[in-house]
Amino acid sequence: MYDLRVVVEEVKGFCDLPMKPGDYFEVKGGRILVPEGKYICLWALQSMMPLLPLKQRRIAEENDWVPHTKKICCPDPNGMVIYRIDALDSETSQPVQEGATVNDQPKPRILVDQDKCTGCRACEVVCAYQHTGSFCGENAFIRVKKNEEEGQDIPYVCRQCGNALCVAACPTKALFRDPQTKAILIKAEDCVGCKACAKACPFGSITFNQETGTARICDLCQGDPACVKRCPSEALVFGNAGNRQTKRGGEKN
Repeated sequence: MYDLRVVVEEVKGFCDLPMKPGDYFEVKGGRILVPEGKYICLWALQSMMPLLPLKQRRIAEENDWVPHTKKICCPDPNGMVIYRIDALDSETSQPVQEGATVNDQPKPRILVDQDKCTGCRACEVVCAYQHTGSFCGENAFIRVKKNEEEGQDIPYVCRQCGNALCVAACPTKALFRDPQTKAILIKAEDCVGCKACAKACPFGSITFNQETGTARICDLCQGDPACVKRCPSEALVFGNAGNRQTKRGGEKN
């Protein structure tokens, strides 16, 4: 298990304890150690307690959010104290680098902000051309659907779930995860078009080839999605949720 250091990174409001940037406490085994003359807010401690035992674990599971979640806010909306939870190296007592607790960093995925979508469908056109050489949106692996009641255009694209229900539902094992990009790929020769994957997908992001009946799922364009580069409104970005770096429309490698 890791020892932890929980540091006050920022105070966005008013903390009457007071907690100040740089204040910290440490977690060693089952003990909470507070430096002499310092304090820890009971309300803040209560809010972060469920996370601390998790952060102590040496997790070696891909796509797990725990090793990469480092910040937590105190529950007082007036205080807005931001704490950073660092796992400590057992030899140096220094924070370990992000990702050192897992076999691999979580791979980026296409993130959707439907409020920014203008319904231009440029993503559909470029996706269709990228994969089939045609400009017909029906051949795209991403689809934009119109919510007529709300007047909203919504992009539907594979979210590359860590625990992919589509893969588990496929009776012929035609779906598998690319070891490099972590995208869900399809062995077209093994797909029987049963649509079990589409029924299992909670995001409605699986389409089917109209000629062959086989499933179509976003393959992330080998890690450089064309739809993201073409999106003019940044409704699509390529990265990880939170504060990790993302690639937005118009950006080049």
